[in-house]
Order: sequence, then structure tokens, then C-alpha cells
Amino acid sequence: MSRQSGRAPRSLGREVGALLGEWEQERLSRRSVLRRAAALGLSGSALAMMVSRAGSAQASAAVLRAIQDDPSAGQPGGTLRVATIGEPPHLDEHQSTAELIAIIGFCAYEGLFTYDAAYQPIPELVETHTVSEDGLTHTMALRKGVMFHNGEELKAADAIASVQRWGRISGVGKRLMEKTKELAQIDDHTIEFRLSEPYGTILIALAHNTQACTIHPKSILDAAGDDPMTDPTRYVGTGPYKLTEWQRDAAMRFERFDGYQSAAGDKPVGYGGKKYAYADRIEFIPVPDEAARVAGLQAGDYHLALDVGNDQYEVLRDAQGVVAEILTPTNWDVFFLNWKSPLLGNLAMRQAIQASFDHKPMLLSGRGAEEFIRLDPGLMMQQTPWHSVAGQEQYNVNKPDLAKQKLQEAGYAGQPLRFMTTQEYSYMYGEAIVARQQLEAVGITVDFQVVDWATLLERRAKPEEWDMFSTGHGFVPDPSQISYVGQMNQYPGWWSSESSLALASQLLAESDFEKRKGIFDQIQTAHYTEIPAIKIGDSSNVSFRSDKVGGWDPQIERGIKFWNLWLNE
Repeated sequence: MSRQSGRAPRSLGREVGALLGEWEQERLSRRSVLRRAAALGLSGSALAMMVSRAGSAQASAAVLRAIQDDPSAGQPGGTLRVATIGEPPHLDEHQSTAELIAIIGFCAYEGLFTYDAAYQPIPELVETHTVSEDGLTHTMALRKGVMFHNGEELKAADAIASVQRWGRISGVGKRLMEKTKELAQIDDHTIEFRLSEPYGTILIALAHNTQACTIHPKSILDAAGDDPMTDPTRYVGTGPYKLTEWQRDAAMRFERFDGYQSAAGDKPVGYGGKKYAYADRIEFIPVPDEAARVAGLQAGDYHLALDVGNDQYEVLRDAQGVVAEILTPTNWDVFFLNWKSPLLGNLAMRQAIQASFDHKPMLLSGRGAEEFIRLDPGLMMQQTPWHSVAGQEQYNVNKPDLAKQKLQEAGYAGQPLRFMTTQEYSYMYGEAIVARQQLEAVGITVDFQVVDWATLLERRAKPEEWDMFSTGHGFVPDPSQISYVGQMNQYPGWWSSESSLALASQLLAESDFEKRKGIFDQIQTAHYTEIPAIKIGDSSNVSFRSDKVGGWDPQIERGIKFWNLWLNE
């Protein structure tokens, strides 16, 4: 046991007991526990030994969970088994926005940049980044000695080939490459973006990890071309784990990559910094049936069960060997309005819809309980520096009389509002049912169309076929990644006011945070006055995992950090 502070064992024991007492009274967070332990001169393992001999069983177990979430306190070995909702069609990250591809690919792939704990871009495969005074030249020196899983060393040619392929395929990449006059190789480890005009979101684009700009050997990309890579031998990255076996409908197996070179530093920094590859192997096992994922987690067959509904929280919260944790809200639920439709092209009609809604009953119908919802006007989540309450007076209006007044102003004559939703996502359907009732209560005729999700996705691209549809928006680190902001006048709904289009262009071009924040506040205000969509509210998911998993970090908005997890078995 470490006693760097020089305290006597009996005194140290009293202080550990006091720490347990404060934890039991919910006066300390996990981070506070670890800081206090460090102040006492205790490592995580030393504190664990003392905790096991002191305090109540409940408090001891809680503190032990806090200790085992410290990523520097892990132990190597074992196979981490993850039950997924299914298996991906491929692991070609450049090709798809599919969440499952991003989740699994996180083990094996890395990009030039990633996110820190505040969701700001930080270097990952890049060592240094400099920008010219005019903002047109971005010079990026790569880390040396970084190896691909196939034994090749990362060079500038690999980075350029990866960025160019991604830029031909991905929407985010295409927008960046439209502003790039030349992507040049300066030397074996240095590349340079030479832009036609300042593009303030270049690092955000390169850090984005859904349909991400992952870096691969040029030799593999030259052979693959721009078609989706389906040969598992081509899934080669620089990450801490490498794919070793893919048994279709059985498991994808990754093994620790012994040649992995982590970024500089001795601790994790959000999604970057030090990465600890503790598990010998990680297995992703497709289990389409939710009940089977839950049963397997309870039986100890799986260490993590992904995509389990919130309704299982009450079932599993006290289950032996299972940790069920409500996460910080990471999604917001929304109805999109069609500016190209004859009915909703009328601002007064959109104002009538906005005024008719009482959001809380919709959220409760969709999400089930108050612990899973939050009323908040922000289009950016509270855990980001971008959160804003601009326009909040037009959020959750709930004024039926005002709605009726606006219907008169719009000259509404009973035309049916074509409202698309789906039962495949229960929260969308639950919220749409309540919304329909509220719309009808103010006198709007609703043509309620319940379709499968694939049909909704197909039809929402055709402006002549709908007026409103329900969906959800996932967490994004930067407002340029809000679907209908970064893709204004392109995303279904087609928000297209000249003033808002100009603001969106400014947001993409500017690099200074304070200036960008001011621009975004104006965009959010315009969202509430021009009404391209109705944000309903924030929602939380639940993580379900074995209590044998150590290193868990609740910051999973951009994915689970599998590389920092270990097993206490």
C-alpha cells in the first residue's frame, strides 16, 4: 500500500472511513473520490484494499465501482463480449453513417483528429497543426512511428489517399473538399490543406466519427477504389485493436494490436490522449432479439448489451451482477416541417402548429418516464459549450387560443396535414400520437400516416408527399453537424430563408469560437421564429453492463471507448 503522505495506518483508515461516509451521503462524485484518494497518497488498488475492510457493504461497493472506473487502474487480460442489435454490412467507415459501423470501427480505426472531453477537436494521428494568417493553409505533421495493423508505417501518402477517398464519398468530406484547392504532401509525414476560402470547421469535419475520415493504408485504398470494402482483410487501421476474425451471424473478433502507438500523454483526454488496450480480445456478437441480449447480460454471457430499451431499466436496475445507469441526455426528439408543401410554406400555419403543442405529454408518451426526459430549448446539448437558450420564449408554447388565431391568419380551411411517423421506433410513434391529439384539438385536420422506417426515409426526400414527420436527432459536438443547419436547404424540410442560409455559411467559415457562438445563437433564434422544425425535448438512454467491467466512462455521446475497458474476473 502506498502512503506517500506519511499518514499513520490508523489515521489513514479513519480518513478512508470518512470518505466512505461522504460517498454514502451522496456528497462526493466519482472524480472527487479519486482526487481524495490521490491526496491521501493512495493508488486505486491501494484504496480498493482499504475500502474492502471499512464501511458498509453498500458504500464499499459504490466506491469500488468508482475506483474501477479510473482508466489508469486497469488490469490486462480476458475477452470483452459485447451483444449488439445485429452485425454491420461492412466496416468501411467512409461509406456509411450507420451507428453500428462507427461503434465497432472505433476499436480499429483512428483519424487525424478526435474529440476532447468538451467535444472540441484535438489531434489524434496528427502531431502538430498550424494555420496561416489568412486561414487558407492548414499544415499537419503526422506522428512518426505509427503503424498500421498490416505492418506498414503511417505516411503522408496514406493520409492524403484516405482524406481524398472520404471526400469523394461523405457529405461532410465533400463540403470540405469543395473548399480545398489542393491537398499536398510536404514530406513523408506532413500534409497541407490549401483552401480557396477560410473554412472554420475543417477540424470538426476531420474529427467527426460517423462516416468518419478514418485513415488507412494507401495500398489498400488503391485496390478498393470508392466501392464499399467488403473483404475483411482490408479493414486495416492504426487503432488499439485489429480485426482477426469475422464469423457471419456469430461474432466479430478483435485482438489487441501489440504494435499500437498511443498519442502523447499519460492519461485519456476525451476520445484522445492515452489509450489503454486492456482486454486481450473484444468480441461483438449479433443478438437481434432484445430479450436475448438482456438474458445474456444477466447470465454473464455478455459484458455489455447495446441498444436495450429504457423500459428495461426498472427490470435490471437491481439485478445481480448488472449495472444499469441512466446517461446524460444525448438525443432530442423533433418534428420536421416541409417548407415546400403548400400548407406549411405559410409561416402563420407553422406558428399555429408550434403554439398548439404541449411538449411534456409527448415526451412522456414517447420515452416513458420523467427520469428519461428533459425540457430544454437548446439545439446543442447542455454538455457542450454551444448550449443556448436563444428563442426559448417560443419553445413549448402550449397556447391553444394562439394556435387558433394563427390558423385564421393562415386562412386555414381544413386541409389535411400529412403527418408521417413509424412504429418501428416506439418513441416516435408515442410522441406523434399525442401530437396528433393536440393538433386536432385546435382544429387542424390530420392525415396520420404510419409507415415503416424505410418508407419514411424514402418519402421524406419527396416534398410533394408530406407536410410533417417525426424523428430524433443524435448528439453532435458542433452546431455545423445539426442535420438541417450544416445541410440547410438540403435536409428534408428544406429550410431556406436567405438570412438563415447566410448565417449557416458564416458558421461554417468562421473559426473563432466566440464569434461562432454568436452566429449559432442567431441561428437558434431563427429556428424558433422561422420554424423549420419543432424540437420536442431531450431524452436519455440507459447503459446496461456487467459489474465486472472496469474503466467505464459515461461520456459515450460519440461512442464507447472500448480501449479503456477491462474485466474484473
